[in-house]
Amino acid sequence: MNRRQLLKSGAALTLSSGLPAVARAAQPGVSLRWLGGAMLEIEAAGLRVLTDPCLGEGPEAFVMGDPNEMFDLARGPNVKPHARLTPFPGLRHDRYDLVLLSHAHEDHFDQAAQAWLDPQLPMLVPQHELAAVRQKGFAASALAHGETRRIEGPEGVLRITATPAVHSENPQVARLLGVGNGYLIEVETGFGAARIYWSGDSFLVPPVWQALKAVQVTGGGQLDVFIPHLGAVGGEGALGQISMGGAQAAEFAQRLAPKAVLPIHHSTYALYQEGPEVLQQHHAELAPRWQLRIPLEGERIRL
Repeated sequence: MNRRQLLKSGAALTLSSGLPAVARAAQPGVSLRWLGGAMLEIEAAGLRVLTDPCLGEGPEAFVMGDPNEMFDLARGPNVKPHARLTPFPGLRHDRYDLVLLSHAHEDHFDQAAQAWLDPQLPMLVPQHELAAVRQKGFAASALAHGETRRIEGPEGVLRITATPAVHSENPQVARLLGVGNGYLIEVETGFGAARIYWSGDSFLVPPVWQALKAVQVTGGGQLDVFIPHLGAVGGEGALGQISMGGAQAAEFAQRLAPKAVLPIHHSTYALYQEGPEVLQQHHAELAPRWQLRIPLEGERIRL
């Protein structure tokens, strides 16, 4: 049975938040597994969370406009297939409790994932994407910037707070692309607590920093993990750069002062213009307190 044929049935527990949780044995701590692109499996508090699902493979992994090309802004980009350069490592589960979308561009929510996901699976999305995602048939809910969703799991509690994810340092381009969501994910279980900030496709611009200060994601090692999106997408294209490069991610990490940095959104797709090497170089030069961990696709990292 391939992953697109996985069963979507199973015994479920009803949570006070209204989210279904598949009955399962307790798993102490928090684990993160990068599946390429911006896709993560997060297991915490007895819950399974999937971020920005993209399941397409090969030379036509997904279809989307190409932001790396020059094009007439009035007419829009050249819509074409984009290649996945790395093999998909596979999902660990056939059912998830929640999907988090940073935004609905096809390199974050591709056509294969839209075909595979159970449309009734709970999904949190940015406000400006809600209508479009629901139109695709998904039972999505919007999480506004600064809003927190508390989810009680079998083994603890997740608190998920939306923060702005600003797709460009150019305000006009940022407005054109729409402000997405980053997420602060806070976990409390009998085994301890953890704080994870997943940036979405964002730059460290004033609205983002102000929002992070408001939820106290600043300095002193308060964050356990910062997960920035790299790739330096856009380059010489009509929109300019629309995801961070390594130097920008290093500056972001210096400001946040987390315990560890786990960069994703690089290397998987031909769309990406930069791997993690620039961030590695800046980390070596800065010799900061935060640890840099470059994950392998499919690797499970426990906090």
